[in-house]
Amino acid sequence: MSPSKRLDRCDGALLAAFAIVAALGTWNGCLLVNDGAVLLSAGWLGNAWNLYLDQIASRAVSTLVAFGPAWLARRAFDLAPASYVTVAHALYFAVPLLLWAAMRTVEPQRLFSRLYLAMTLVLVYFPTELIVGTGLWMIWAAVAADPTRSTRQVVATTLGLGLAMALTHPSLAAMSLLYAVTGGALLAFGRPFPGRTVMAAAAMAALLVVAYAATSSLMPPANPTIARALAANRYDHVDPWWMLATLAMFPMLAALWLLLLAPGAEVARLRWRLPPWAMTAVAVLGLWFALNGASMLTWIYARHTGTYVLVLALALALAAPAGDWLARARRPLMLFAAIMAAGAISYGVDLVLFGRFLEQRGGSGVVDVDASPAPSWPPRREATFGPRIYFKWAAGGDYVRDVVVPDYDWYRVTLAFHSFFASDGRTVLFHRLTADGWIPFACAPIGRALDGAQGESRRMFLRFLGENYCVR
Repeated sequence: MSPSKRLDRCDGALLAAFAIVAALGTWNGCLLVNDGAVLLSAGWLGNAWNLYLDQIASRAVSTLVAFGPAWLARRAFDLAPASYVTVAHALYFAVPLLLWAAMRTVEPQRLFSRLYLAMTLVLVYFPTELIVGTGLWMIWAAVAADPTRSTRQVVATTLGLGLAMALTHPSLAAMSLLYAVTGGALLAFGRPFPGRTVMAAAAMAALLVVAYAATSSLMPPANPTIARALAANRYDHVDPWWMLATLAMFPMLAALWLLLLAPGAEVARLRWRLPPWAMTAVAVLGLWFALNGASMLTWIYARHTGTYVLVLALALALAAPAGDWLARARRPLMLFAAIMAAGAISYGVDLVLFGRFLEQRGGSGVVDVDASPAPSWPPRREATFGPRIYFKWAAGGDYVRDVVVPDYDWYRVTLAFHSFFASDGRTVLFHRLTADGWIPFACAPIGRALDGAQGESRRMFLRFLGENYCVR
């Protein structure tokens, strides 16, 4: 193995942090508290494509790559609910590692795989389509930036991966455009940015815009509640005020992004440098907010700014002599890995406490928690400012009620899925849904799945979905 491809302690730190993130996420079933609960459950209940994935067909590459292996495993081994969730999480976390390994085989420098692995640490607890999408994008960028690749190879890679990326997430078009603009600006100021990639990125942006327009028109969601949800959030990835607001709400992200951008800004000679003492201060603040900031929303809102930070960090790294960025980025990336490991541990505590909170409601069968005679469910809280950002352990009289549960209750839909799989198919705790909210399934596929379902737990959950969580 050449020295340029060999793993060193920076890679080791990022991989160790990923191992902590993946192990804790699998142990706690981290995907069951967000949209991943619906994506995972579709594979266990029956034909995942007909039950749910065809409703978001325009993102089929991302969903099938991330959740298709779990669906196949369930069909092959007929796993029980709890066993299926463990296997599904392990397979889900394996996907970015495989993309990272593929990146290492094609990248001219280690910077592509390191930046991707670092960004994956921030995104992976929420099953955003960008995990697969940015992996494909970074593989493309690595090929385009390699001076040993022919123009024909770059064109073929742009077309091939571009078509795959068209079925991931629209943000990749904006990433490509930002990469072209940033690269062009660096060239204009005399930086040694690989010029061929500017044209390749512009072509990729154009291809993706056309492809996304086509898929949006030809593959609209059949479920009107999904269409409403996508429409309501469609500008979050391009609204600068919203993106700044996410950094104010979740300061850990601001610290992480500074650590990613600082090495490139220095080696690209932008007249901006983060001194060692300032870098240490940023890392300390990042660790504080990682350990003390409550909210699963940190992991969700990272995607609105993370993709652009990834592009800028990559462009700046390429605008410097080969090897300079690798040397300068070693310490910031190791600090980055430490922050993410701390954040995963803190979030893992939240998930454990939430699991215990659900166990206390125990029992079996289907339970409407808002109508249950048990102690009332904690009220829904949208605000994430104040003590819950700066010191969550003292945010309220009851840490679980006042801090953890309200954030999870923001995802009112997924409580049913979390409780069902966490109890190995014995219990469904749920909130009733309103017609103007997200209702994940269509009733017809649920009915067809119920007709052929085997096992009482599967039939119980399908009956519950057909009566409460489907659109007719």
